[in-house]
Amino acid sequence: MKPYPFDAVLFDMDGTIINNVPLHQQVWKEFTRLHGLNLSDEELSYAKGRKALEVVAHFFGEDLGHDEIARLTEERQILYRERLATANTEAVSQIAGVEAYLIGLGNLGVPRVLATDAPLANVEAVFRKFNFTPYFDALITSDRIQHGKPHPEIFLTAARQAGANPHRCLVAEDSAAGIAAAKAAGCACLALATTQSKADLQRQAADFIAADFYNLPAAIAIPIGSMV
Repeated sequence: MKPYPFDAVLFDMDGTIINNVPLHQQVWKEFTRLHGLNLSDEELSYAKGRKALEVVAHFFGEDLGHDEIARLTEERQILYRERLATANTEAVSQIAGVEAYLIGLGNLGVPRVLATDAPLANVEAVFRKFNFTPYFDALITSDRIQHGKPHPEIFLTAARQAGANPHRCLVAEDSAAGIAAAKAAGCACLALATTQSKADLQRQAADFIAADFYNLPAAIAIPIGSMV
């Protein structure tokens, strides 16, 4: 039996391993204004945890057609990567304890799979900035799935990539859409209180709630000796 209660851990990226959701929202505001939309913060919050293609279709209307929606989505993603490259640590940073947790899982032989609605190009930009590459065994990005969160496809795909039953997987998430996707996939869910309040996360039926990876519930914490 493995010395960890789950056979694999599946990680969201934005708001879960890095604190970049404010940057994403800033870019959405900048991008939509460039294209003549003046959306409120509440309206922009629709983007949290969702595929950019779906967000563009929602904001601009599906009647634009697939090609134009795809073009606008790529334009928005390029803008995000430009802003990410120049962002300082106050604007974008690792979630506290995530590197130690990833190392600990690796030392225990627990597969670590990134499962994000972001495209591969965004993941590569984040991994370059924070040197996450050694800490993940597989990547599932929006380029590899048809349905974004809250659909469970991404976590079912990630579990399969890890060679694990979804019911034996722990998902680390922060968004309502991501938590719903994890639960729909049959996974247990660790919700990080980085973009939502603990009360909201409790209402969304997360199995575990933590402020960051240094403060995990005892049931899923990594033994100290495994984190070095």
